[in-house]
Amino acid sequence: MTEVPSQIFLNFLIFLSSTFFFALLARKIKVSPVVGYIVSGLFLGNFLQGIYSKEIINNFAYFGIILLLFAVGLEINFSRLLSLKKFIIIGGTLQIILSIFCITILSLLFRFSLLVSFLIGIAFSSSSTTLVAKIIQDKGEEGSFLGELTLGILMFQDIAFIPFLIIFASVTGKAESFFQIGPTILLSLLKSALIVTGLIYIGRKIIPPLFNYVARISRELLNFFIILFIFFVTYLSTIFQIPILIGVFIAGILVGQTVEHHHVFSQIRSTRDILAVLFFVFIGLNLKLAPIVNIIPSLFVFSTLISLLKGLIVLIIFLFLKFHSRTAFSLSTYLFQIDEDAFILMSQAYLNKVISSRDYSFIIGNTVITLILTPILIKNKDGIYLLIRKFTKKYLPFLENYIKYRLDQDSSPVDILDLKDHIVICGYGRVGRYVGRALMLANIPFIAVDYDFHIVEQARKEGVNIIYGDPTDIDILDYVQVDEARALISVVPGKFSQEAIILNAKRLNPKIIIFNRVQQEGEQRRMKDLGVDVVIHPEFEASLSIIRKILLWKGLDKEEISRKIKRLKIEHGMI
Repeated sequence: MTEVPSQIFLNFLIFLSSTFFFALLARKIKVSPVVGYIVSGLFLGNFLQGIYSKEIINNFAYFGIILLLFAVGLEINFSRLLSLKKFIIIGGTLQIILSIFCITILSLLFRFSLLVSFLIGIAFSSSSTTLVAKIIQDKGEEGSFLGELTLGILMFQDIAFIPFLIIFASVTGKAESFFQIGPTILLSLLKSALIVTGLIYIGRKIIPPLFNYVARISRELLNFFIILFIFFVTYLSTIFQIPILIGVFIAGILVGQTVEHHHVFSQIRSTRDILAVLFFVFIGLNLKLAPIVNIIPSLFVFSTLISLLKGLIVLIIFLFLKFHSRTAFSLSTYLFQIDEDAFILMSQAYLNKVISSRDYSFIIGNTVITLILTPILIKNKDGIYLLIRKFTKKYLPFLENYIKYRLDQDSSPVDILDLKDHIVICGYGRVGRYVGRALMLANIPFIAVDYDFHIVEQARKEGVNIIYGDPTDIDILDYVQVDEARALISVVPGKFSQEAIILNAKRLNPKIIIFNRVQQEGEQRRMKDLGVDVVIHPEFEASLSIIRKILLWKGLDKEEISRKIKRLKIEHGMI
């Protein structure tokens, strides 16, 4: 066996060491490690060019991009898309079309040609699946309505990546104007429509039985068959002259429709996380600072305008679809950024000599800036929303009244005038719904508040006493007569929202008993200090339930079990 040259190991060592250092530094200053990955790429690409081999690192990263696209396609589930099809398909389609149109106009104002402006509009219309999905999963919100809707829209955008990549692969430097490539674009859209239609059919009728057959024979053979399938689909994509990246992406989508896709995902999950790291480093690696030093002010202005434009488009669309202003704003913070796939699309345009090196660096610079901003804005989205509402209430009362009495108004208020000694449930998602059902069975009077119009509509059909409104708003809490209530149960996500509910409820009724769910273990002391009587940590409560069942199974006395459970609660700070 031929030995691998030590230079290759040195290249990988430099690449990985730099990435680890900057990611660790980002963690230390409490910033998302994604920022560290991108900065690491900037550092390697601009200050250590002579030390490592660019060709080796590029090949290493490109292989990562190929497998990353397979992993992204693997997570696209058509049945999941169809479950929220009204909002995902309508909202997602409007978002893409309006974003392309508005960003094209904005790019023209920055003196890009019509063709390049249109390509920028396409590339910048989608949002980052890799980054946003990771943030949602880290926050534990993938099962919430907001999390599912966001992931659904991102999946829809990922499907749109197929025609986008076909369009970019079809456009070459020979095309002098937008109108010259019009027929090519129409042909590309038709081609992609046929591909997506074929995907839906093959993904439902052919691939699942095939994978099911192999899975029954051997798990080891299934793992091998996955690799075989990826290469087979990739080979077919070259035969039909479909770009390799699309071929791999299609392979992931097809496997994602099988029962075995959970097994496949579990096998590649850790690899996917590493590949995502490589991808973000690769983005920074290809951003050269020298060509954009003189245009940094315009770079920041352009990225700011793009972010505001995309966020505003998402906000308006979902307000139009009767979402509460808070939900629509949260969606806009999740979807305002430029997708990292813009790097893939623009790299294709650069290789085809459609855009110059300077324009390429400018465009990638915008992508990097919005990706860096994303985890910061998502982390503080509730605080930003409350600040905006305070600002409008103080300085723009006409806008505040419009939001409060037109956009967020409860269209069919319930009669709650006779309620007294009742319970108020803030948030009627999965947890709130179970609590409400139990209270109904026990004939205990309650009223729920939720700012998701569609959840409220469904609950009303089931006979639930619920109103549409923001439970963090003191006027809403006053409307549901918190001052006459016996207890309040807060199960809304987000620390800022929880604190606002607690403070406003105590202001209206200092004697009210408050039950509050926390997502992070370190939040319970803060909630106790604010006046919460009972703090519930779901993971801890689940562990207590398991412990209680195990100890009963082992034959321990119930009083002994109670003492041990109480001891655990004291150690955990729940008592």
